Amino acid sequence: MALACDFLIGDPTTKFKDTHAKFGLAPCWGLSQKLQRWIGPGRAKYVSLSATPISSQQALDWGLLNEVVPNALERAMEIANEISINNTQMVRRYRRAIVEGGEMNLGNALKWERSLGMGHYVQMMKDNTLQEAKEYIKSQERPRSKM
Repeated sequence: MALACDFLIGDPTTKFKDTHAKFGLAPCWGLSQKLQRWIGPGRAKYVSLSATPISSQQALDWGLLNEVVPNALERAMEIANEISINNTQMVRRYRRAIVEGGEMNLGNALKWERSLGMGHYVQMMKDNTLQEAKEYIKSQERPRSKM
């Protein structure tokens, strides 16, 4: 379930464990593919085939966790708030660019990102929000529009 998240925050007592092999269950929700992309195939095999738990510090060192803090839920809520006050459409588009672009080779991902970006700017010109964005850059205030 953790690998369905965009980022992970843990506390010092957090442990991660894949028990599929231990109980004879087949991973069918992407764990075998996502885990190796996050922590590398060697580490993924170690964690998954041995069913050995890893600590929050080890998960942080391997890139599975973004942060380890005493109150993980509070920190996750802070980050969610930081995201929520940003431009909604850009957060969605940026996330899509990262997720879908990460599945492509770099050359195709760069072309695709440029296409997404240009489409966004064309829409901003049609909606007259490009001027608002330019004013934001000058003033360093958040744009009023949630586009």
